[in-house]
Amino acid sequence: MFATKKQSLFQVTAKADKNTKEKKTMNPFLNGLAKESAKTLSGNSALKFSTTGNPYVDQFGKLGSFKTPRSFVDISNDCSTLWAEDKETFVKFTIYIRMISRKTNIYLLNISTKEPQSGAELKHEGIMRMVWLHTKAPDLFWENIGLFISAGNIKDIFTMLKYDLVYNGWDNRVLDWEKMGQFILTLLGDTSSLNLVKKYLPQIRSNTACTTVESQANNIVAKWICSLLFGNKDGNYSSYRKYRKLKVSGTAHEWQQIISRKEFDKLDFKKIHGRALNLLVKSKFLKNQNLSDKYQGWVKVQETIKYTGFVHELLCELSTNRETLFQQTVDKQFLEVVNKVKNGDENLTKFIVVRDTSGSMGSTATGTKFSSGDIAKALALYFSEFLTGDFAGHWIEFSSTAKLHKWKGSTPSERWYNDSSSYVGNTNFQSVINLFVKMKKQGIDESNFPTGILCISDGEFDSSSLSKTNVESALEKLMNAGFSRHYVDNFKIVLWNIQNSFYGRNSGSKFETFGDVKNVYYLSGYSAGNVKFIMNNKVETAEDLFNEALNQELISLVKV
Repeated sequence: MFATKKQSLFQVTAKADKNTKEKKTMNPFLNGLAKESAKTLSGNSALKFSTTGNPYVDQFGKLGSFKTPRSFVDISNDCSTLWAEDKETFVKFTIYIRMISRKTNIYLLNISTKEPQSGAELKHEGIMRMVWLHTKAPDLFWENIGLFISAGNIKDIFTMLKYDLVYNGWDNRVLDWEKMGQFILTLLGDTSSLNLVKKYLPQIRSNTACTTVESQANNIVAKWICSLLFGNKDGNYSSYRKYRKLKVSGTAHEWQQIISRKEFDKLDFKKIHGRALNLLVKSKFLKNQNLSDKYQGWVKVQETIKYTGFVHELLCELSTNRETLFQQTVDKQFLEVVNKVKNGDENLTKFIVVRDTSGSMGSTATGTKFSSGDIAKALALYFSEFLTGDFAGHWIEFSSTAKLHKWKGSTPSERWYNDSSSYVGNTNFQSVINLFVKMKKQGIDESNFPTGILCISDGEFDSSSLSKTNVESALEKLMNAGFSRHYVDNFKIVLWNIQNSFYGRNSGSKFETFGDVKNVYYLSGYSAGNVKFIMNNKVETAEDLFNEALNQELISLVKV
């Protein structure tokens, strides 16, 4: 089941070429044994743990490794582990994994979230976990499928059907297609979802045009939906025409229809969604259609421009594109991404961003086309927007040694271009603490120091001690340097993991702590909006942070 893709779903005739919850406690003795057995080493021989002791915290802390689509077998193994722990948390976490960071319209309930929601934005992982839920507990699947597609995309329903055919074929389908059909018809009858369903309805094409198993699956799904709507049978072309007419009647992305009709003068840039606008500006579209002046006039008067993608996808493109219009677009889309999370006085205040620039960070980050270092740079620039006071605009670079930097420039693009850090040297996490100690010896008062660090790294630290993790060594070093017990006991360390394969497939999937340890937190993946979860003063441990991520408006509506 969902193990191997089919080679084909129907015979294709070659086409002629026209042109040519509650915390659990463990027995101290058993906990000690579990902690000892969990000990492992980083790629640079530092003491680590293979698990925190909480499978939910583990998976939350290595979500970045799921960016590359995994097999259903691997996903099922993780799902089974989490399901055995807590069923309600499993459903909530599945929705979180899929959730796109934005204010969300909740279909069928006809309500919207008051605040932007934040999630991991992992499409394949979220969809496959939801498919697993269908096989394990179909009642829970149907209770929560509306929330799932609201968190993600209505298109996810059609993707599930496509996966079912691609892996299992028509005769061995696993999903309940009758209920799927009823659900699609319900969405078509709901005013809040109608136009988006029309937009994402798969196209009906000729069989000869479907040369891959995925395109064949989409075609079968399209004809099946057509049969639900118009009683279509294969070859009933009048029904196909009705289906196509229904699909193009949607108004969800009217700008696409304007472009297809070549009515470029009617384009309203404000109605183009953020990712698409970004792509249009990067391309030669504006220039070729004589729209550059019109767009320049529009972009100048916008305070912000909408964007729902990852912040690294926005900023990393600056490295290869220095066009003025693109820079102006990125700057205002960046501000939009920041404003989604900034809210009143809530911020990281006296945290400081710490960025790993060691040699391994030059490797491509899991599931992306960018290096871990460039993604860390994008996140560091983003997180710096939430710092106030003495550390506003500052960040610490570390590799073999650590240096304090300040972003130079008045716009995100200027700051990006003015940073020339390169990826060389070791991953000496202790050099950050050594920098603190040096400043302490220079007479800087403790009240002026950061109260925590947000460390963006691939996590493969150098060894600090044979018997202590880097976090334990860091806290001990701060105490020995004369920092007060109160300062050290409340010093927060947030470890944001940007995984790559420099040290092997499981690089970065290790932890600094075992058990419910205070003031050490794990984040991963590429959704920068998750930074808001550590702004809550009630979050004391990694488990608290995970629970806070699930404590959102949409996820709270989960039914179990």
